[in-house]
Amino acid sequence: MSRSLALAAMIALTLMVADQAAAQVRASSFSNGGVARASASGRGNTNISAHAVATNGGYANARMTGDGRYGGYATGTAIAAADGGTAIARGNSSARGWGARSDSNAIAATQGGYAAAYDNARARGNAFAGSTSAAFSTGGVAIARGGANASGYFGGYGEAINSSTAVSNGGFAVSRSQANATGVFGGQAYSTSAGVAIANGNFRSADVQSDAVAIWGVSESDASQISW
Repeated sequence: MSRSLALAAMIALTLMVADQAAAQVRASSFSNGGVARASASGRGNTNISAHAVATNGGYANARMTGDGRYGGYATGTAIAAADGGTAIARGNSSARGWGARSDSNAIAATQGGYAAAYDNARARGNAFAGSTSAAFSTGGVAIARGGANASGYFGGYGEAINSSTAVSNGGFAVSRSQANATGVFGGQAYSTSAGVAIANGNFRSADVQSDAVAIWGVSESDASQISW
């Protein structure tokens, strides 16, 4: 097993263990040479998760959607893994109201195939939003795209954190990250984003954006890019 897939497996295992302890909604699917789909969704204060695994050139698709309403929280994890096939993971999380918290994770890994991870986290209110996208592939394609958006408005605050990582060994990798935060009257507002694309094939890319706006208070913005 390559280092990229070993790293993906370690991350996936860590998240799965956390899910087993906390998740209120779970979905898992496995296929040997066929199609594996897992979808998890929840509203209100919810921890959600979806896991899909396909072997022998199969197709794995994991999707999670969380909506924490009116001061609630929504966290989630989507993990897709394929052996010689396609792995796609999508995560979408949102929360609204004072003290809203939102987090979304998407991890996809494949050996000798196509891996794509897309996720987005949004929080409206006093707000926090976090996001993670990671795609790993050996001898194939790895694409990771994620975004985090947080707003505070009249009471202030707002924080957005995002990280997108794409690693391909012998293929190409694409990574795109975005983080936006707005504070307004109470101030604050932090925004951090990171994009990493590592490929020893013929193509690699990283596109990073980070914005922070605060009125009557602190504003911080941080963006980073690594492309090898």
